[in-house]
Amino acid sequence: MVTVKINGKEENVKEGSTIQAVLDKKEVKTEMVAVELNGALLTKDEFKERVLSKGDILEFLYYMAGGEVS
Repeated sequence: MVTVKINGKEENVKEGSTIQAVLDKKEVKTEMVAVELNGALLTKDEFKERVLSKGDILEFLYYMAGGEVS
């Protein structure tokens, strides 16, 4: 297991896990989220390629629709 920080909370993930694996485990749809790894915004193509390392910091930034309808 590897300890990483996800949205400010320390979590253990399986060694060798990709960002996509973490998103899948948390049931987060890639269409609804942007991901920042150690302060850098990633492209969706990088989700499957980037393997997490001890101490990595992930931020999931969720897209939200809103506003007032007249």
